[in-house]
Amino acid sequence: MQIRPRKRMGFLLIALAPLFLWNPDIAVFDLLPDVIGYVLLSLGLSSLSYLNHHFEESAKRFHRMVAISAARLAFVIVLFGLVNHVDRPTTMLLGNFVFGVLELMTLLPAYHHFFEGLIYAGSRVGVGQSVFRPTAAGRFWSLMIKRQSEFDGSRAVTVTESFSFMTALFAVLKVALNVLPEFTVLTEHSERVINLYPYVWLFRVAAVLLGALVGIVWLLLALRYYIGVLRDRALVDALHAQYMRDIYPNKDLFVAKQYKLGSFFLLLGMMLSLDLPMDGINILPDFLCALCLAAGVLALRYYAPAWKASVSVLGAYAFASGIEYFWQIRYFRIEGFEAQAALGGAEATDAYTVSVVLSAICSVLFVLSVLGVLGCLRDVIRSHTGYEVKHVDMQTYGRMNALHKQLTRGLVPVLIMSIVCAAGGIAYTVMLPYAGMGGEWYRVLASLWWVIDLFFGVVLVVVFSEKNNDIMEQLHNRYMLAGVTTDKQTE
Repeated sequence: MQIRPRKRMGFLLIALAPLFLWNPDIAVFDLLPDVIGYVLLSLGLSSLSYLNHHFEESAKRFHRMVAISAARLAFVIVLFGLVNHVDRPTTMLLGNFVFGVLELMTLLPAYHHFFEGLIYAGSRVGVGQSVFRPTAAGRFWSLMIKRQSEFDGSRAVTVTESFSFMTALFAVLKVALNVLPEFTVLTEHSERVINLYPYVWLFRVAAVLLGALVGIVWLLLALRYYIGVLRDRALVDALHAQYMRDIYPNKDLFVAKQYKLGSFFLLLGMMLSLDLPMDGINILPDFLCALCLAAGVLALRYYAPAWKASVSVLGAYAFASGIEYFWQIRYFRIEGFEAQAALGGAEATDAYTVSVVLSAICSVLFVLSVLGVLGCLRDVIRSHTGYEVKHVDMQTYGRMNALHKQLTRGLVPVLIMSIVCAAGGIAYTVMLPYAGMGGEWYRVLASLWWVIDLFFGVVLVVVFSEKNNDIMEQLHNRYMLAGVTTDKQTE
């Protein structure tokens, strides 16, 4: 099934994204989650990404920003759920710094390719007044950007070039203002400098006020620019016509790109299925795995008839694993029980019995979720791998059938490893109260079981990645043999 472009080629979603991106973070808290803005940008670029390589690269990086911003939300849960209050300031600095670097490495190229894609697309179709009109204060921008306009070779700087510079500056300032106040924790244990950490909230408030001012200015410029592009009917209609003429008839191109998007979320979900326990609490909550797997299945919904059943199971898995994660926090943090307390009877034993039951339920749902995902991949294999010919003889049919069976059989090891991982997760929960170095053999095994369980999880990720690459290779082979020709291939 081909995907029809949105009426306005996704520019409406792109115009809404700044509403969730302009606000500064308060320490690690984001009142308007950036992940929503990056999801809107990713959806807005879903059709544009087929038109030229700049849009395609931008879409790839905004997909990564969805994962990074989602991981930042998970970091907040870990920070206040697992890290003790003594280590929390240093962990906050480390987390903000690491995520800030990752965001700049991903976000700056994403915006750069987006605006270059607009310039390139407008140049190809010969319209785009909203993209190529000269910007105000042209002399200032000529000094700042120091290059000629890409539209007509003149020295006039276009509004796209000036707004691209402002967006890059805003992204850098937003990260810097979020990270800099946290560096005051480094003065807390230093004898040579004044301890500034008691005043960290003053620095945070100052950073938030300055960041809000910069963000509001950028938001107004962004809305003005994106609404201008949205209202440029000549540009939007020309891009829509190019899409319908060059992209829409090519079915294989859609399958290959959608599978690439879906496989990204599926592989990310498998990686998030790894169990990394800290004091009995998994620092990678399983509901994140379920959500990523659901996103991957939704990306493949046009080509997998069983996607609704798979999403339903994944929804149940996300709900159950969320309850399990809350119960872990309640048992180890709120109630303050030790794992060994479950052996002493009474309330601790009852609570830990609930943990074992929840672990068993989540493990079963995990296996069913993987089974549903593999069912969707099987549908993709049967319908979109191999090659297309107008008249299929028995010999050709036999070769394609053998290829489909080979790829389908390759999914069996993934299912087997998922069952092993699920069983390992239950075993870890059951053995945790007996964990302790030395003594009986089963105590030593219980202490080391999390390493064994982690090994099983890594094997699952490696096996899934290998089989996923096999399917991707066959999709690309079919795509190349179909002789699809687009603007990106003729540039």
